Amino acid sequence: MQVREIMTSDVISVPENNTIEDAARVLARHRISGLPVVNEAGALVGLVTEYDFISKQGATVADIMSRGVISVTEDTDVEEVAHLLANRRIRRVPVLRGDRLIGIVSRSDLIKQIAMRWVCPVCGEVVRGPEAPEQCPRCHAPKSVFTHETMHPGM
Repeated sequence: MQVREIMTSDVISVPENNTIEDAARVLARHRISGLPVVNEAGALVGLVTEYDFISKQGATVADIMSRGVISVTEDTDVEEVAHLLANRRIRRVPVLRGDRLIGIVSRSDLIKQIAMRWVCPVCGEVVRGPEAPEQCPRCHAPKSVFTHETMHPGM
């Protein structure tokens, strides 16, 4: 499975010249804990998180953001993203196409993927969704046979 299948593509970001107060309002309004930061051309230049707001001082987002952000492409395997999030102890990774921000993958996206996978025990078909389908698209087994898959994404 690849990042494009689970990423959030409607990404909320802020420009690097945004004031800290305006960016903090964006975090609070959307109930998120971090934001990608883009320059005037729309290229990713950093990431600003709750930690940056409470631990650093400055007037603009550029003053407090983290630079050298770990990012992935839409073709990256979900297993690799899970490894990055766990081993680097980060909560989100921006998804880039070239230097353009096209999505973001967070820990919660991985959790949603785990929660939304159903397996047909008859043929092994994996179906994604909040509920099991009425019947298996491959072998037409009924909804009652589907089991919730509890394996981690990418495994």
